[in-house]
Amino acid sequence: MKQKDQELQKLKSIAAIIRQSKTFFIAGHVKPDGDSIGSCLALRSILNRMGKKAKVYCADEVPRFLHFLKGVSSIKKSAAKTESFDCAIIIECINFERMGDIISSSQAKKIINIDHHSAFTDFGDVNYIVPNSSSTAELVLRLLDFMKIKPLKSEAECLYTGIVTDTGRFQQLNTTADSHIAAAKLIKAGVSPNGVCRKIYDSHSLAGVKLLGCALENVKTDFNGTFAYTLITKDMFLKSGANENETEGIVNAILSIEGVKVACLFKETGAALTKASFRSVKDINILSVVSQCGGGGHKNAAGCTLQLDSVSAVTFIKKILKEKMYA
Repeated sequence: MKQKDQELQKLKSIAAIIRQSKTFFIAGHVKPDGDSIGSCLALRSILNRMGKKAKVYCADEVPRFLHFLKGVSSIKKSAAKTESFDCAIIIECINFERMGDIISSSQAKKIINIDHHSAFTDFGDVNYIVPNSSSTAELVLRLLDFMKIKPLKSEAECLYTGIVTDTGRFQQLNTTADSHIAAAKLIKAGVSPNGVCRKIYDSHSLAGVKLLGCALENVKTDFNGTFAYTLITKDMFLKSGANENETEGIVNAILSIEGVKVACLFKETGAALTKASFRSVKDINILSVVSQCGGGGHKNAAGCTLQLDSVSAVTFIKKILKEKMYA
């Protein structure tokens, strides 16, 4: 069966489950981003308009730059263990556990898994996975088109946020013609590209700007200037007053350095816990690095969590990079 036919069959199955179900659990991954939150909020609003009961859940705090999206304030932390749902729609999760401990699979009669990552598992009753899609927001819009549902302006803003953040303002390598077509549809639905982008990218807190300064001052390079990285320590978070959610865009700034092919932002989050966010240029598949550390993501944008102190984490990543790319 051709890819388009397979996708059509998936959309038919999802639409059938949605029409048959009355109650919905909707959630994305821990450490939420614009795509997972935007997709979840758009789906909830649409389902509510269809007369369904739908709630969005997220184990972690929603980043400050997404607080402008309609419905953010009503996102819940987790479902009660006694709650049951006709359907659970899971966004951008490699497995059911990627949401955190906020629901058990037995609490939903049907599970719809929507994702666009190349690394995935078929944990749903329906698994709508399109790795060449820029974002899950783009896939949600395809579902709406299939069901002949026109998004309201607020719903369109949520989906546009998903696309614009996951494509890095349409500059990253996952940007396709379909991404721009989807964006155009959302603009026709009332989205102001300038308005949304200003709220996402030009509304930093003073603490966030101070943290950016600390991070950029600490940039180092290796492998003849082709690898650039910086480390944000716990002290830097304390000194600036910023939190972990205010690091958006730092790794992209590092990748913009001339000659750099791989960039990494290390974040010290515990005595022996370090998070690493990577970006790479077109011909370098950074997934080959993070896959050795239990991480995931895309070819040119990925991340992992290391059970190491920050100094050891940097050394470990350099070792893998040398073996994989600079041997």
